[in-house]
Amino acid sequence: MQSDVQSAHLSAAGSLFAGRARLKGFSITPAAATAATFEFRDTSATGAILVQIDIASQTNPVPYYIQVPGEGIVFQDSLNLTISVGSITGITVFFG
Repeated sequence: MQSDVQSAHLSAAGSLFAGRARLKGFSITPAAATAATFEFRDTSATGAILVQIDIASQTNPVPYYIQVPGEGIVFQDSLNLTISVGSITGITVFFG
């Protein structure tokens, strides 16, 4: 099923989209010299974790791009980012 793809950008934890959405992919740049763990959560910052990613500490951080296979991951109520360890420089999320 084809749908319009949108994007949102954050440099810290927060809400990416309010409403039903399918996570299609994201590009993330970790902060220098610190490991990071971040989660995409449904409904709120304390909602169910649907995706969790760990990034190792790097002296010279490089951006990562991850494309979600198939039709993407469905978030029923909203698409939220939380960071449980470390920090990020920025993240751009693609959803539809």
